[in-house]
Amino acid sequence: MNLSPALEREIREIASLQGISPEDFISQTLLEKISSLKQQAQKPSELPSSHLREKDGILVFDTDSLEHIDFNLLIQQSREDCDQE
Repeated sequence: MNLSPALEREIREIASLQGISPEDFISQTLLEKISSLKQQAQKPSELPSSHLREKDGILVFDTDSLEHIDFNLLIQQSREDCDQE
C-alpha cells in the first residue's frame, strides 16, 4: 500500500500499543470496517428513521411523530426566557 508517512506513523504507534504488527493492525481494521458496512447494508430497516430529502425544491426533514410536543407551551417558555434576559 502507498500510505502517507503520517498515516504510517499513526499505524505503527497504534499497532505497537496493541502489541501487534502494523500489517496485522491494518488487516484487523479493514475486517472490522468491512463487517460494519455489511451489517449496515443488511439492516436498512434498523437505520434511524429520520432523514433529509428534497421535495419540490424544498429540503424536508422527516421525523417520527411530534404530536406529543406542545408547541404553544414551548413558544411561551421561550418568550418568557427571552423576557428574563
